[in-house]
Amino acid sequence: MEHTETGDFMDIPAASVHCDRGVMPSIMVVDSDRRVRTALTRLMKATHPQVAVVETADVSTALVQAQSTSFDLVLVDMGLPDLEASCALIRQLTRNQHVVALSVSQDDARHAIAAGALDFVEKATSSESFLQAVRATLVAPLAFSETRR
Repeated sequence: MEHTETGDFMDIPAASVHCDRGVMPSIMVVDSDRRVRTALTRLMKATHPQVAVVETADVSTALVQAQSTSFDLVLVDMGLPDLEASCALIRQLTRNQHVVALSVSQDDARHAIAAGALDFVEKATSSESFLQAVRATLVAPLAFSETRR
């Protein structure tokens, strides 16, 4: 299957998308849909072989994980179980974590950014678009801290 900009990240073979293999982040995926969590984990591990991925299905488990582990990136679905719960989670996580919000609806982007997410990715986006958002989120804070030294 060829990589196209119209296929979503669940349909694109992860092997066809490449990232900087020198970056080995720790990522938490928070989504109630096991298929989405699995697809994101596979994509991240295929593009970053040494990545550590923690999957959680709900807000309370995500908060417990975030208290015990410092993640480089947290991917949060905007329907956990609803928009308000997702926004509350993002507000809590952005105190110490970098968050990218995910949703099937572009309408949720405004809420995600207002809650503190660094970026928003529509779930129907391509693997490459998704990975660009991930790379930007992982690299931007590092670049900012380097310039402040």
